Amino acid sequence: MARTRCDQIKSWKVVLFWILGAGLLLAAALIAGNTQIDFSTSITNFGFSLMVAFVLILIAGLLWVSVAVAIKELEER
Repeated sequence: MARTRCDQIKSWKVVLFWILGAGLLLAAALIAGNTQIDFSTSITNFGFSLMVAFVLILIAGLLWVSVAVAIKELEER
């Protein structure tokens, strides 16, 4: 069955969201992995960087869930 223009655009969005989710997860892992309490960092900065990493992980998870839903809808057609 031939793919419509709408299906082609949706498949590019799926790939874009998948890659964006992977990039956000990589950034969150880099932030969380390099976070440590030193003499130059306060507890507030430490907590803020962990919160930013957590939010990035949540956004990456939402992107990947939306990719899974979109793939399921594309396969059902």
